[in-house]
Amino acid sequence: MQTTVVNKDNIDEVVSLIYEEKKEFYDELFGKNAPKYLKKAFESDIPPFVKKNCIVLQDGKNVDAVLLYATKAEFRHGYQKWFRVLGLKIIPVGAKMIYIIERILFDFSVDDLYIVSLAGEQKELLLYRFIKSSRYKKVIVDTIDPDLYERFSFNEGSHVHPKLKRFSKFCDYHTLTGLGWDTHPLVQGRKLILGGVDIQSQLGLHGHSDADVLCHALIDSLLGVSLKKDIGAIFPENDENKGRSSLEMLEIVVQTVNKSGFFPSSA
Repeated sequence: MQTTVVNKDNIDEVVSLIYEEKKEFYDELFGKNAPKYLKKAFESDIPPFVKKNCIVLQDGKNVDAVLLYATKAEFRHGYQKWFRVLGLKIIPVGAKMIYIIERILFDFSVDDLYIVSLAGEQKELLLYRFIKSSRYKKVIVDTIDPDLYERFSFNEGSHVHPKLKRFSKFCDYHTLTGLGWDTHPLVQGRKLILGGVDIQSQLGLHGHSDADVLCHALIDSLLGVSLKKDIGAIFPENDENKGRSSLEMLEIVVQTVNKSGFFPSSA
């Protein structure tokens, strides 16, 4: 996956993700042609839909996640450009927009950053990278998905819109350290697999899965420090996990802890 920007090849998918994230809100604001107006706003860099402020996580041609942000200054200027997009519709839409922007700017300092939209299958990873690299003091968001931000330790504040909840977080991530260990007996007639590598040996490790002790130790360390669980809680000794690849299990665990707001950096 690579991080890129909004361009002519991905703009339709980016707009679709942003629209679907707050569909009811945008329909209320713009009416039935909301996606069309959002795309035109991006094409003309009308605040807050500014291309340089939109981070796109892309895997090949597929857009996996989008994060659109804005500073306080970008909420204050450039709104006259909306007339080009909306025409006479600017009168009813503009009144709603002014009210919403006034509420957004409440409790919003020049050191803060506002997340306009966060959407896509890999939005947790994109949010983590964004907060960790942010130069700003605090990140603010108005969302219909409170569960995501609660998992990232955002704090709920006063709501600015009936359909949205406000959350904020200071840009400080703590580093946690997990410890995991595992043992399996060496026996005849089993493969010796360590870290997903099949090692030539007359002896192998006995276990319900492929008994890869290296992967199991990593799994236990990740689950212990993040979810306070062990490998048996996620992968019980049942038919589904019999002979299962521990490397596959490790990939599942990494995805699981990512969804909970934890991102391994080293092992």
